Amino acid sequence: MENQKIQELYVEAIKLVTFFNRPENDKFLLERNNIDLDFKLFPLFVAVSKLQPVTVQKLSNFSGRPHSTISRQIQRLEAAKLIETEINLNDSRSHVIKLSSIGETLSDKIKSARLKTMKQALSDVSDSQQETILASLKVLNKILLENTSKNSDNN
Repeated sequence: MENQKIQELYVEAIKLVTFFNRPENDKFLLERNNIDLDFKLFPLFVAVSKLQPVTVQKLSNFSGRPHSTISRQIQRLEAAKLIETEINLNDSRSHVIKLSSIGETLSDKIKSARLKTMKQALSDVSDSQQETILASLKVLNKILLENTSKNSDNN
């Protein structure tokens, strides 16, 4: 019975991750909120906003996508004036990437759109239920992060 609960927890966690990683959800969010950004660039743009200042290598490692793909998408974001790049002071062979002021404005608009979407999705969920969901997610994240760091320390 215990293994069944663990399996169910795993399946539900995967469903949640899959939901948030589906490109059509990004496209829907952008279209519904009149945000002018190619949905294919959306995950990279969000990654830059969270990790900045960041290098192409770190973005490639974070996303699991090839360095060349990330570089091409960075060029597109730079051409749209959403990011800025400069020579990495620690390694002159690479560049450091961060959001431009236009990118910061767009990032704020995306955050607002996400909050609006979550608020609508949870509108029929009581405050008590929201608190339970939040507490459960925090516990799950804490447990998983602690065990991940323990496992990586042992390697």
